[in-house]
Amino acid sequence: MGTERIPYLLGYHEIARLFQVARDAPLQWRKRSLLREPDWVISGSPYWLLPTVLALSKPGYREVDLQWLDGYKAGIPGGYVTQDTDRMPSLIGIQEVSWIFGKNSSAIGQWRNRGTLPDPDLILSGSPLWSLETILADAERRDRSISQAAVARIRAGERAQSSRRRLASSQSGQPGAVPAARTFTSEERPAATSFLESVLAAGHAVEIRPHPSKSLRPKQDGQSAPDSLSGMNP
Repeated sequence: MGTERIPYLLGYHEIARLFQVARDAPLQWRKRSLLREPDWVISGSPYWLLPTVLALSKPGYREVDLQWLDGYKAGIPGGYVTQDTDRMPSLIGIQEVSWIFGKNSSAIGQWRNRGTLPDPDLILSGSPLWSLETILADAERRDRSISQAAVARIRAGERAQSSRRRLASSQSGQPGAVPAARTFTSEERPAATSFLESVLAAGHAVEIRPHPSKSLRPKQDGQSAPDSLSGMNP
């Protein structure tokens, strides 16, 4: 194991566990700019420092599971709290390990499956992470050749970035086109829910109001008054 101390970092899965929400909720928060751009990207996966994530907490709405947080901290011996993204340790993932050995990521995955890589120093959101020093010490022990140029790039802070397209909102700085308002009755709840989720995922705010043609009419027995849902730029 490397000698560098590891700051408390969280991926999507850890954020969901911290707030006891659905696993895809943090991704939706990021799309809606509630969760800011990651503090760090390693092997294409985003991670956030603990203070960044705790800033999302809202009493009575998004509350921290303190018991889970204590267990998470206990799982990172020597872990520490920091907001300094300029002084991060040399943590790397499979893609950076592949740079060091001049192999592709699949080959490195096979090494790990065969037990010919050291155990990860940390696993976040299912992704293994190592201290650079852990990998270099193991390479020396196994007499594996390494790329000094790749090691220098990693020490300088370079990491593999995500190959996926950036969110549309981060590309343009604006949400996409606002969808047309739609009207739903209470019997159309599943369709209304689907429409609401799609509008929020696109980065828009939502306004729900009674349909103008129905709001002033008394409801007859067994009749549902429709509501109108519309998206708007925040």
